[in-house]
Amino acid sequence: MSERQHFPRPLVIIGLLSWLLLAVACRGPAVYPTPTTVQMSPSPTVPALPPATAVVPSPTLTTLPSPTPTPLPPATATPTLAPTPPLTPTPVPPSPTPAPSGPRAAIITRLPTSEPVIALTFDCGADPGYAEEILDELARRGIRATFGMTGAWARTNPDLVARMLEEGHDLINHSDTHPSFTGHSTGSAPLAPAERLAELRGAEQAVAALSGSLETMRPFFRPPYGDYDEELLEQLPQSGYTIVVMWTVDSLGWRGIPPEDVVERVKRAVAPGAILLLHVGAQSTDAAALPVLIENLQQAGYRFVTIRDILG
Repeated sequence: MSERQHFPRPLVIIGLLSWLLLAVACRGPAVYPTPTTVQMSPSPTVPALPPATAVVPSPTLTTLPSPTPTPLPPATATPTLAPTPPLTPTPVPPSPTPAPSGPRAAIITRLPTSEPVIALTFDCGADPGYAEEILDELARRGIRATFGMTGAWARTNPDLVARMLEEGHDLINHSDTHPSFTGHSTGSAPLAPAERLAELRGAEQAVAALSGSLETMRPFFRPPYGDYDEELLEQLPQSGYTIVVMWTVDSLGWRGIPPEDVVERVKRAVAPGAILLLHVGAQSTDAAALPVLIENLQQAGYRFVTIRDILG
């Protein structure tokens, strides 16, 4: 056998590479077509999308079982009602006619006259004071006056009360112990009806013990402190007192003002039919002012009367 000739492997590889390079060089440069330029229309403006809203997962609904209907009770037949008899209206009795209210005591602050007359009234509610001096002055001038008399004063000074009656002076009821019937001037509670009646009765009984009659002071009443109310005006006639004697001028001598001030105060306010309020007590200056007061009023043409002289 002939022996095959062998070439070294590296030489074979080099030879192959050289042949490939030679073949590529012989073909020349590759020719590529020129790219065509395409005119593109401008892209339309795409509006911006609003931000995405987070998607909240819907709650899972739980299917509730349908309630089982409650069966209705069987219908009951409606009973037949008997016809209602017509109502007979109950006659309403007529409202009773209210009874007319009783008589009401009258209030006077001035005598009902145009004559030049004046009533001197002296309240006797405390101590005897200047009662004797006042009676002497009135007697000397032949003047009669009116005295507001309390039961307590009459019991304490029976001789003076007896003299007043003998000399023709009038007495009017001024209560038994001189309380405020309404409490207005003293800040006390109003007197109950029974207490008011007791005050009236106590005074007239004390005077009746000296005069012999419960009618001596009726129908005139002067309330202590000048305090009265509607209830009292309705109660007084039931006890025989129909006239409440107030005053036109308060001399204020009970305050202890100078006697000359008493005179001037009265002179400024006096008028025909005037009722003067004076006091007999020891603290009053009315007794000291009385002589000059009488002279001034007489010079002005006035004369003096009692309450009963005008009102009967």
